Amino acid sequence: MEIQSIAGSFVVTQLSSVSPVPASLQDLLEKACMRLFDASMIIEDPLTALAPLREPSVKQPLEQFEQTFVIDQIIDRVRDEGLADHFHEMIGLFGSIMMSLTATEEQLAQVNSWVEQGIFGHFLMTDPGGPSLQSWKTELQDTDGALRLNVNKIHGIEAQKLGFAMVVAKQAARPFPITLMLPPELCSELKQSSIGEAFLDGKLQLGNCRGSVPVTKEMLLSKGGLGSVNRFLTLVRPRFVKSLMHFVLWLKDQGEVELSVADQESIEYLIYLCNEQTSATIFSMHSVNRVLATKFASNELLLHLVSSGKVKSKARQRDLLAFTKMEGSSYRCFFEIYSKSKGHRL
Repeated sequence: MEIQSIAGSFVVTQLSSVSPVPASLQDLLEKACMRLFDASMIIEDPLTALAPLREPSVKQPLEQFEQTFVIDQIIDRVRDEGLADHFHEMIGLFGSIMMSLTATEEQLAQVNSWVEQGIFGHFLMTDPGGPSLQSWKTELQDTDGALRLNVNKIHGIEAQKLGFAMVVAKQAARPFPITLMLPPELCSELKQSSIGEAFLDGKLQLGNCRGSVPVTKEMLLSKGGLGSVNRFLTLVRPRFVKSLMHFVLWLKDQGEVELSVADQESIEYLIYLCNEQTSATIFSMHSVNRVLATKFASNELLLHLVSSGKVKSKARQRDLLAFTKMEGSSYRCFFEIYSKSKGHRL
């Protein structure tokens, strides 16, 4: 077996467990995976074939939320109306699901009160310290029980005009991030600025924010632990990918994107994958890897459309490239799947 096939199998095996991958898309994915093999993988990996996926020993019910029905209706409208006018509502509902999984009843009541006042929520993840948590600049400090949050976040959705915010931070001597919910009065103390040109016909602006504010234990979003994050991503990522595929089909109808027969087949395949995953009612060890592989495939298809000259305007090229980074870049998706799967070899 060639290295390209071995590298690609980390992603292709996950997708094939749902439905066989079309040949042209498989070739695209295998080349992308080989391109993303980093130095340690090339030097230290045994480069033997992956073992077949084993049946998960633990299966749990996957929570269902009313918001998903509304999100699915929005995604259907994206096919006919484009993404620009629906993006913020969809992302807001994603945030609502996250709050349902991680917030206490008191915290949810507070959020509902803010929303009723027209105050919007923001999710701040991307840190200038990079993908490694240990290098993050955003940190929760505990000095003799007095908590202070040092915030330094970049490229947040509408982060130049924060309402309330869910901020993901590192904490000393903890290997996992922690999320805090900052109320509007503390968000107003942060320095906020827009960054770069807007996306989606001027309707999606990204921003940076930084500052230091005192916080309390009541602001920690800790219900559900790390398992709730994985469930959230299992519910959200395939819906996000489906919205992107619908967006591309809408762009084709507008004459802004040219699609070959193979491109069309890949898009329909990804929509099918997303439908299969969003209809799932069981959560297992394979669930997270499958949605990571689905986002990886979406990233690489969008990149292919842009790099092969099939997207006409620079603005649309920029839109589609941006969505190859949002909700998981190809490297992060591949690295997570690889890290969990590297020991499962023939």
